[in-house]
Amino acid sequence: MLKKIYDFFSSVKLAIILLLTLAVTSIIGTIIEQQQDPDKYLREYGETTYKIFKFLGFTDVYHSWWYILLLILLAINLIVCSVKRLPKIWKVAKEPRKTLPEGYEKTLRVVHRITLVGNVEDVKDSILNILKKLRYRSEVSKEETEEVHIFADKNVFARFGVYIVHFGVLIVLIGGLITAIFGYRGYMNLSEGTSSNLVGFFSGPKIIELPFYIKCNKFTIDFYPSGMPKAYISDLSVIENGKEVYRKEIKVNDPLKYKGVYFYQASYGRGEAILQIKKGNRTETVGLAFGQPIKLGKDTYLSIISLDGRTMAIGIEFIQNGKTEEGIIKPFMFYKIPGTDITFSVVDIKPVFYTGLQVAKDPGTWIVWVGSTILILGLIVAFFIPHRRVWARIKKGKEGKVTLVIGGITNKGTEGLAKELEEVLGVVKSSYCPNTPKEERND
Repeated sequence: MLKKIYDFFSSVKLAIILLLTLAVTSIIGTIIEQQQDPDKYLREYGETTYKIFKFLGFTDVYHSWWYILLLILLAINLIVCSVKRLPKIWKVAKEPRKTLPEGYEKTLRVVHRITLVGNVEDVKDSILNILKKLRYRSEVSKEETEEVHIFADKNVFARFGVYIVHFGVLIVLIGGLITAIFGYRGYMNLSEGTSSNLVGFFSGPKIIELPFYIKCNKFTIDFYPSGMPKAYISDLSVIENGKEVYRKEIKVNDPLKYKGVYFYQASYGRGEAILQIKKGNRTETVGLAFGQPIKLGKDTYLSIISLDGRTMAIGIEFIQNGKTEEGIIKPFMFYKIPGTDITFSVVDIKPVFYTGLQVAKDPGTWIVWVGSTILILGLIVAFFIPHRRVWARIKKGKEGKVTLVIGGITNKGTEGLAKELEEVLGVVKSSYCPNTPKEERND
């Protein structure tokens, strides 16, 4: 049973299926705008299609349980595949044959055989020196009176390029998982002069409370003569412990960043409700942009979502203990929050513009960047850096001559290896072949 599970997760087919599935779902997540207002989906796709998208998680692909599961499965697949194939690659890289017995040269990609005038020791030293200049790590693997074997290699690490790639992909997946689990992308609507630390979500009743407040000091919007928005700019302040700690004017693609949270200029709207909230003997008046939640008690939130200009009926969304209810209220009437002594009333509606901010936290970003860097380095190693090995057999002959057989293999770029061996032979010939005797070559 365990072997079947192991074989399943070490399957290349599984990796291909997972990658294709992730690619398709990512395309879906790109085509369908994520975490938007339900009204926008209803306008663009209709009620039936929106319900299907909502059920399948297509409106929040990258935080859906099945997308996270695909990432986890791919990570497991990469780890198991790497572990399964590593021993073989390790043996090839770290336990090579270091001698060149008779006949073995026939298995090499590039081979030269030449007769030289000299002695075995001098030819050996000459070959070792030129291999060192070519950045080979060389050694005498066998040394006898009449025969010497040399082994040299370089860029052994290139054999592990694919594992560097796997490691980079794994780091990217970990970054994606951290973002999917601990990150978020919500919204905040602020009219001029108002502040809030609450981040709302179109995908459900979830509310996140930030450890600081964002205040909109000023919101500027310009229009084309046609009525289309030309530019909208928000002057924002970060309020922490009652003090302004940071201030920035943001526009599209130029967000405010504070403590790992990004505030993007995303949209705008019109409408601010003035609420009068009574808590016991204390009365508080606050301004609230349409769509922005306000906290009225423990796990209790309220937002104004619509206004009927004809009847002055105000649509509200009430969130308590993770459950959402929508309702209609009338202005200047007080309503009691269930289970509390808090009452509230809408005492005024102002037709002012508010800034729509997209609030995003992506704790896995730097991990993804690190993984991407490792991935690129791995690809460079895997595709552009060759692992080359060279063997040489120097055998004493008659009449002060020696026979040199030298050859090598590489996992990529045979031409480069051939050029290096030609360089070795050039040095040897200049020293031990004054008349450049005929060479036998097999490549």
